[in-house]
Parts: sequence; structure tokens; C-alpha cells
Amino acid sequence: RLFEALIPLRVQWFGLATTLLVNDPPLLELAARSGCTGLLMGFESLLPGNLRQTRKGFNTPEEYKHLVQILHRHGITLQACFTFGMDEDTPDVFMETARFAVDANIDLPRFAIVTPFPGTALYDRLEREGRILTKNWELYDAQHVVFQPAQMSPQDLYAGHERAWKHCYSIPSMARRMVGSRISPPVWLIVNMGYRFYANHLHDFYNCDWILGR
Repeated sequence: RLFEALIPLRVQWFGLATTLLVNDPPLLELAARSGCTGLLMGFESLLPGNLRQTRKGFNTPEEYKHLVQILHRHGITLQACFTFGMDEDTPDVFMETARFAVDANIDLPRFAIVTPFPGTALYDRLEREGRILTKNWELYDAQHVVFQPAQMSPQDLYAGHERAWKHCYSIPSMARRMVGSRISPPVWLIVNMGYRFYANHLHDFYNCDWILGR
């Protein structure tokens, strides 16, 4: 009813949805007709085990590329978010994910570091396992490493996360993604150049010097 009411207003809007939206073609079509021009979706991981652990087992990594294509056919741009540091992640995960994001023509890939917020089951589990490294809550921002990853060092997690950002927003990667993008070229350039600046200045905004003892 909301989408139907929006259609005659001719507004354009950007929102958040789960990947399940593409499983409901009539609703997706109605969203597009109502003015939806972009969506943020949590892809989270390419590894099914990680998705089950985070209760996002409904995500299907082998269908991610098709999902992007479906959204693009409806004129909807995609900001897909991936999270690094889950227990099945190894040091290979960063570049595998970054290369996938480029190959899939994701309009705006974004990466975050797992953050076990107090009061969550993840925090309680990592606390029991002795893997919480700090309780400085200012660092719990999805960009600092505040716990001991299962299969890499905290430094590896931070560096890999940074490497993924820089790969996706390198000039060659941006050019490849632009070919399959649904954003109008001027808007695409402005938004992606903004993310490129961010990707290359992560240390100006976030750093893990507290881990390295600097």
C-alpha cells in the first residue's frame, strides 16, 4: 500500500532491504515503480558457514551476482555491505571478497570489521572464550579490531579490511564497476570518488595503533 501510494508522487528514494526482496518479484517491481533508485543490502560474507553463524542463512552467495543483475534491471543501484573477521574467515577472504565485488558490478561495495557489541550473543561468546581485547567502547565502531579473530591476527584483519577497500576503489576496479552500474555517470563519479578518498585515507579516520602499541 505504501509503494502504491508513492507512485503518483513521483519521488525517488533510497532504502535498506534484505536479499529476500528479490524473491518477491511483484514487491520488487512495485518498489521500483514507487521510486526506489537504490538499496543497501547486507551481503555480509561469501562463506555459508559465516552466514549461518550470523543468522543470515537466507543469504545465498552463489546467487549474489544474479541478485545484482535483477536490481539493475529494475533501475536500482546497490550498496552491498560485507563484514570481515567472522570465525571462518582466513587471510584469503579479503581479496576474494573484493574481487567478487568488482566482478559482480556492485555499485558501492562497503566493508566493515566484526564488532561484538556488549549485550549481544557474539560478545558473550567471545568474552567466554577470552577473545575480547579491549572494553574501550569508543573503538566499537565496526572499523577497529576489538577482539581476537579465529584464524588471523588483529593486525591481519585490519590490514586486510583496508586492502579490500583500496582494491574496490582503485581506478581500474572503479572503471570495471562503472560499466555495469545503474547510477547516472555524474552521480556515480561523485559517490565513488568520495568512497575512493575514504578508502585511501582510512588511517585518517580510524586506526588500530592501540593494538600495535604505537
